[in-house]
Amino acid sequence: MLSFLSSNLSNARQSLAQVLNFALVLSTAFMMWKGLSVFTASSSPVVVVLSGSMEPAFQRGDLLFLWNRSPRAEVGEIVVYNVRGKDIPIVHRVVRTFPEIEPKTKKVKEISASSPIPNNMLLTKGDNNIADDTELYARGQDHLNREEDIVGSVRGYIPMVGYVTILLSEHPWLKTELAELMESPPEGITVELANESDFYQWKVYMEGPEGSPYHNGRFLVKLSLPTEYPFKPPSVSFGTKIYHPNVTNDDKGSMCLGMLRPDEWKPSSKIAGVLQFARQLLLEPMPDDAVEGRIADQYKNDRARYDELAKEWTRKYASTA
Repeated sequence: MLSFLSSNLSNARQSLAQVLNFALVLSTAFMMWKGLSVFTASSSPVVVVLSGSMEPAFQRGDLLFLWNRSPRAEVGEIVVYNVRGKDIPIVHRVVRTFPEIEPKTKKVKEISASSPIPNNMLLTKGDNNIADDTELYARGQDHLNREEDIVGSVRGYIPMVGYVTILLSEHPWLKTELAELMESPPEGITVELANESDFYQWKVYMEGPEGSPYHNGRFLVKLSLPTEYPFKPPSVSFGTKIYHPNVTNDDKGSMCLGMLRPDEWKPSSKIAGVLQFARQLLLEPMPDDAVEGRIADQYKNDRARYDELAKEWTRKYASTA
């Protein structure tokens, strides 16, 4: 009996010791993180690069070390900022600075000789992006505020060490968009992943809009997202054959969408908007921006024959009957 009690007490002590050791490790890590935050004056002194928008300077998975005690950020400096209302750290370069602006008057703040160096307003851009970050900022925000928006300036990095973080939490905003589309899809559109383990390849089923020759058809649309999304545009192609001037008449079924051109794409664009625009093209093709010139000419000059062939292809390849 005594040996049984002794054994149980020993097991309990071992379990308690393991719990205490684990708690000690967690508390030590937390204290080190907080200490580093205080030392660097940054709420997140270490971040992982999540996209390829800063290539070749930084690659996805690079671990960055930040410093946030400098009163100003200069042109050419690489900073990390959070978009207001979203917990998404973005690593981009300062391309322009502005004097601080009074929040009430919206005028440039006057600086006296005795004033400390003010927090400046910044404009940022990814080295690998065509346009600046204006479209990424919160609504009504044209610049970043050095004091309010900047998490820190990059002072060092270790290549690829943080890639495991990407694998564990790949693009939370992309998952949010997918969840919203699956829960409340646009009219005539349903969305799902082509592969449950790949968030970059989507299957979209698009119903032909009423009033178009594609009505009563159900088309498979393939949406492919680059790892740099939302800084780079997705690509859209039809998996179902379709007779349309803006879709290539081949096995690829590539769709020409002006908003998806690299020089016209805006990172603030949403996939829902892309899909709605694609479906609208079924109702209102754009023959002047066609990838199939013969079909475009037919659409403009012999609409009846175009409608006849489009309906025939819809019945043959996309019929829901």
